[in-house]
Amino acid sequence: MRYSSLTLFTTLGILSFTTSQAAEPFKPERISVEKNISPGPNVFVLDQNWKGASTITVLSADDLSTKGNISDGLISQFTLSQDKKHLYTASVYPKRIMSGPTEAVVQDFDIATLSQIKEMETLPKMAQVAPSINSFQLSAEDKYAFVQNATPAASVSVISLATGRHLLEVPTPGCWGIYASQQPGKFSSLCGDGTIASYQIAADEKNYQASKSEKLFDSDKDALFLAAQRDGDNLMFTSFTGNMVVVSDKAAKATLVEKFNYTDGVEGHWVPGGFQILAYNKPNNLMFVTMHPDGKEGSHKDAAKEVWGIDMAGHKVVTRFKVDNPVAVTVSATEQPQLFTLKDNEEGEGGTVTKYSFSNDKKFTAQQQGSVKGLGDFNLLLRVDN
Repeated sequence: MRYSSLTLFTTLGILSFTTSQAAEPFKPERISVEKNISPGPNVFVLDQNWKGASTITVLSADDLSTKGNISDGLISQFTLSQDKKHLYTASVYPKRIMSGPTEAVVQDFDIATLSQIKEMETLPKMAQVAPSINSFQLSAEDKYAFVQNATPAASVSVISLATGRHLLEVPTPGCWGIYASQQPGKFSSLCGDGTIASYQIAADEKNYQASKSEKLFDSDKDALFLAAQRDGDNLMFTSFTGNMVVVSDKAAKATLVEKFNYTDGVEGHWVPGGFQILAYNKPNNLMFVTMHPDGKEGSHKDAAKEVWGIDMAGHKVVTRFKVDNPVAVTVSATEQPQLFTLKDNEEGEGGTVTKYSFSNDKKFTAQQQGSVKGLGDFNLLLRVDN
């Protein structure tokens, strides 16, 4: 009898539980995708992959929260349109990975939706190199895409963004890097003999005119980093030893505007180092540089221990602050700068972006605003769109 009572009690309990549950209608969970990313300024961080799809993570420039991501091919490069509404990538899709043909493409993505708009084929000669802001650029007025090639001979592919057609290949012997001019259809390249070569695409888009500057720097004694920033018609480079070199590419031949040193008299033998080492804030005419002490031959890729802010008009360092080993830096174009550093995947933590803001008293005292980790395995390039 005790066994029968227990069975009856259990049965009634199950019936009661089932009846109670049946009174609440089932509400299925619905999973959807947002049509647009959240509004506001963005930070774009590239995880360049050499064995699979590269990924660009889109972060909020306000609080570093993740908005979404874009995937493209292997060994990607990326840039933004002038209106900051489009993100363009250049990457490769090897058919058999280790052998066989390679398809290289430029892809146009709508930033608001993170969706692809167009795909354009470029030459399979596209340079498969570490990410750099000067390996892939858009021309003035976003008319052309310029893609760095290497076979290993250097050249640049020119693609019409309107039609998606590959127009021509411009040989750049002895020169490397792409510096799109303020003039439509023109770009320059940094040469190993200390000159800068400039190339103007012809009106019929079937030919080009090349010209070369006088010697502007000594590539043996004081080489320039490839990474450069632009202010109007002026290109701003830094040398390995801490010389700022400003060049105008407005005329057919590039000319030297000025050169000054920003490390003289500073103890510790500080020198610039990293990959994306310069970030220019135009409203304050302020150049930020990633720096490390005890500089020596071969340390030009070392991560930064400090970031320096240089007054480009006064030729002096106006702010210095400690950082945690970043190799890349970018800054907003706002009156009160917002600066973002990128540390590569150290100790398996993934790429790390850290945000800094500055005081309004022109002393530009830096204040860390937060950081986010886990952004990839090979992070050397980031951009901000405000």
